[in-house]
Amino acid sequence: MCRVARLLAGMAACAALLAGCAPGPQPHATPAVPTAHSGNDISWPQCPAASGGYGLPLPPESAQLAVIGVTNGLPFTVNPCLAWQVGRASNMPVPRHAYAMAAFPTPAQLRGNKAQGPWPAGTRDGQLSNAGYAEAVAAVAAMAKAGFLPGMVWIDVEPHKPQPWPTSSPTHQRENRLVIGGMMRGFHDAGLPYGLYSYHRAWADITGSWQLPGVPVWATAGQDTPDKARAKCGKPGFSGGHVYLAQWYDDVRDYDMTCGTYAFTPLPIPDTPLPAPGPADQPQHH
Repeated sequence: MCRVARLLAGMAACAALLAGCAPGPQPHATPAVPTAHSGNDISWPQCPAASGGYGLPLPPESAQLAVIGVTNGLPFTVNPCLAWQVGRASNMPVPRHAYAMAAFPTPAQLRGNKAQGPWPAGTRDGQLSNAGYAEAVAAVAAMAKAGFLPGMVWIDVEPHKPQPWPTSSPTHQRENRLVIGGMMRGFHDAGLPYGLYSYHRAWADITGSWQLPGVPVWATAGQDTPDKARAKCGKPGFSGGHVYLAQWYDDVRDYDMTCGTYAFTPLPIPDTPLPAPGPADQPQHH
């Protein structure tokens, strides 16, 4: 809108000059203040109790965006009312992103998915990377079944009591990075823009504070205030990436706001960095 106004002002000035009139002094334009878009993220807790959720409220009609959880708390699971929630958001209508949980694979998941990706399965590094890739493939399949093509997919990296990340050594943190890197590659290969959701302590414990400045960040202030969430927008994210979306929550809802001039649109698909696997574990190109 400001650009159009400047063009119109310039055209008017030119017309005045052509008519032999000197235009008067123009007032200095006041820079526009970015308006944040706000809304909520939802997932299985917003499902009815009969479907395994808590029956928590869905976004109100005033919501301007929605982030919908694809998984049922862990990878290789599906939000039991994903299609219903996608349809509800479509009918409002609001733009929609998705988020999918990441986790370190169980022994059974590793056995079943160690070759289900672009890395050779002859070493543990390749197997873990492939397992992370398979987590993304499973989430993409769930979205496709629900008719859900989100503008972004956020990879949720945080502690899980039912399926914990190993964090007791740098070796464990490196293996966690392989899983997360494989998941990023999976969304990349599916042609989906992706980013990371976490918070500083969890990211440090799980990944050893892996720095990924080229990967977008959705940052959470936790159970706090909108002002604390807004403050996340002006700082580098937990992984060194730019913060595009900030969250806070209470006992009833999770709330989200966009940062700066970001309008909840799809972002460029980042490259997929991985923690220096050995030569035998370089991804195969198809």
